[in-house]
Amino acid sequence: MRVSAFLAVLIVFAVSSSSAIATPAAAYNKTITISYTSSGTRTDSLGKSAGYSSAVTRIIYVSSNGRLFMRHIVTSSNRGRRQRGGDFEPGGGRGGSFAFQGNRLVGTIVMAAGAIQMTATFDPGFTSCAATVVEGRTAGGAIRRRAPSGEMVEITSVSNSTPSCSIQSGNAFAQ
Repeated sequence: MRVSAFLAVLIVFAVSSSSAIATPAAAYNKTITISYTSSGTRTDSLGKSAGYSSAVTRIIYVSSNGRLFMRHIVTSSNRGRRQRGGDFEPGGGRGGSFAFQGNRLVGTIVMAAGAIQMTATFDPGFTSCAATVVEGRTAGGAIRRRAPSGEMVEITSVSNSTPSCSIQSGNAFAQ
């Protein structure tokens, strides 16, 4: 499968392009929210297989000088409460790497094995957006990531809902 080559190129491009391409001025002082549901089957460290369903929300604020800040929230619908998340400055690390590429905001979140690519595409005035979320793994490999509980699990099947995307003026984190 060519997913591994695609992920390698994607990660290199995302990292190398993050400093080379400026944030569009029309995106300044705006908050972007991407939400979707991820569900499937996972296997825990004891070999026990179980279904899962998690609501995922990424909130990205573009400051008045073009810096990106992100909040990540994952809520397990099995327990109905926020299980994992945090505030991050995109650019690598746990929050992933996000950068503008023209009218698109592209994020790469690398997991223990596999990766997620989130892309928000904006209209010319940055007043509306549409999003895509793609999860990938290496050829013949598995997706391994932390569950909302913090436990490392292997994802044996995954399906994501069509993501929603919204953009609003102002800093959602300041409220």
